[in-house]
Amino acid sequence: MKQTTIYKNRLAQAIALTLGLGLNAAWAENAIQGMNVIPTADGGMQIRFTMAEKPEAAPSHFSIEQPARIALDFPDTKVGLDKRFQSIESGAVNDVRFAEAGGRTRAVISLKENAAYDVKTEGQDVILAIKPAGQAGVQTAAASTAAGPVEAAEIDFRRGSKGEGRLVVNLARPNVPMTMNTEGRRLIIDLPQTRLSPQQYDVADFATPATTLSVQKRGEGSRLVINTNAAFDKVAYQADNQLTVEVRPLPKAQPATAGIGTKTYKGERLTLKFQDIEIRPLLQLLADFTGNNIVVSDSVQGRMSLRLENVPWDQAMDLILTTKGLSQRKSGNVIFVAPTEEIAAREKAEMEARKQTEELAPLMSEFIQVNYAKASDIAKLLRPTGAAATGATGTAANRQIGFLSPRGTMTVDDRTNTLLVNDTPDSLDKIRDLVKKLDTPIKQVLIESRIVIATDNFAKELGVRWGLTGIVNGDGDPAVFSGNASGTDSMVNNIAGGSAAGIPALGDRFNVNVPTTGTPFGGLALAVLGSNVLVDLELSALQAEGKGEIISSPRVLTANGQKATIKQGKEIPYLESTSSGATNIEFKEAVLATDVTPQITPNNDVIMEIKVQKDEPDWTRSVNGVPPIDKREINTRVQVR
Repeated sequence: MKQTTIYKNRLAQAIALTLGLGLNAAWAENAIQGMNVIPTADGGMQIRFTMAEKPEAAPSHFSIEQPARIALDFPDTKVGLDKRFQSIESGAVNDVRFAEAGGRTRAVISLKENAAYDVKTEGQDVILAIKPAGQAGVQTAAASTAAGPVEAAEIDFRRGSKGEGRLVVNLARPNVPMTMNTEGRRLIIDLPQTRLSPQQYDVADFATPATTLSVQKRGEGSRLVINTNAAFDKVAYQADNQLTVEVRPLPKAQPATAGIGTKTYKGERLTLKFQDIEIRPLLQLLADFTGNNIVVSDSVQGRMSLRLENVPWDQAMDLILTTKGLSQRKSGNVIFVAPTEEIAAREKAEMEARKQTEELAPLMSEFIQVNYAKASDIAKLLRPTGAAATGATGTAANRQIGFLSPRGTMTVDDRTNTLLVNDTPDSLDKIRDLVKKLDTPIKQVLIESRIVIATDNFAKELGVRWGLTGIVNGDGDPAVFSGNASGTDSMVNNIAGGSAAGIPALGDRFNVNVPTTGTPFGGLALAVLGSNVLVDLELSALQAEGKGEIISSPRVLTANGQKATIKQGKEIPYLESTSSGATNIEFKEAVLATDVTPQITPNNDVIMEIKVQKDEPDWTRSVNGVPPIDKREINTRVQVR
């Protein structure tokens, strides 16, 4: 296994980065001899760094947003100034700090707020032009000896996995300058040294924030204009010959993220621009920016050109590693970086070592008391599927879920509710912790259901009885009439006996007899007696109102997730014929019953599956002494707090 080098976090004063790793061990050949701060007419500011010798190219640089900083890296350079801390307090600049290590110098410019900037060379001066507030775009102007315009090999637009529009430009060579600006809902990318064929693309069908992509000629270079239909977020990064610009929608209440594939990135955003930088110091830079420690394998080598615009640091890390075939493993705040094959081989060796340790570790026995749960239920979770109830030897299934080792066994004593485990010390620790988490008291719920059966009756009746009773003498022969035959018969008999006809009883005098069915609460009777005619009239009225309710309130106490049932009522016997012709006495329940299965949620809400049943015998409709059952039943699911 190759020896690794450990980089430790040295972030002090918000940013002070070590540069000695992977650099030329020779002492610096150039020096920063002077620094001048010059305000510009447009409200910006220039910082001129005067070098001892004319620099070959503009220094690499990057910026961070929180806190607002710009950093310039001068290779093979030392600090020739009297003070390494220069307080400016003018315009957007607070101060400038210099840090020197391993023949390289870093100038860190502290800003009052984030600002766009340019870096270029002019003779022996390196000029940092800080733009006034409101102007966007960060670019690196090439040295006076920069190469001329080059053709781009390919341009492509596609939709990303999270709905972002992704513009990919395959350049003919790395280290091609680029600026990016936002104007309203337009994103403008200028490539001053890249020629592209002017063309207009309709990209609305990709269902991204981008609607059109316009390729325009601009001087000796090109301009790409992306028009959008909504507010958007942008990310740009360049790795070697490939430039990628992502335009992403801005969902509500979602942190800024970016992704390769389906991964979500949430790190602080930063802007990095490096030309032909070694991988090892680049990883160190990211580690210092994030405050993490980094361990880099000695087999990590190589160089790359990188340009990142407003990219989360964790996405920048993944991009660098993916480009160079590297992988990372994180433990706490320590990140280990190595080639993917080396990490895979290391992890395989660790797995084999753990397996050998398990095979050689001594076995120990331990009694684990289970207090609230059933020991047999706990044992089912610890054993592989299909293991015997009284004991089992661990298999691969155990190792996958981390319980019994391949040599471990477990038995259950139901009488004392105890587990007897025989296994390695590491497995015993895991099992003990698991039992502690599972063996907890179950919450209980007291549930009361109330059944109300209400009746509301109202009746109003009117009754009438009236009749005519009299005698008519026609030619000396009397004719009598009354309410019924009994009344007329009594009158006829009286006349035949030589007496007066008389008056029949009241009940016999009504021709119409429609009284109320109940006892009337009021009535009116009227009788009109003429010379030979008697008229009877009676009016009656009845109004009845009835209300009633039957309330049943069964209660039941049950544990979380356990069904509980309570019944109250009677069983009604009845005869049932058998196949042999004999009869048996069977019973039919007529009960008030409640079935409840509660589920207590983590926020202490209670979700209940409820069945309430109220059965009553109706003896008024009995058949052979067996009443029918009036059934009332409800099944429901409710959530209460």
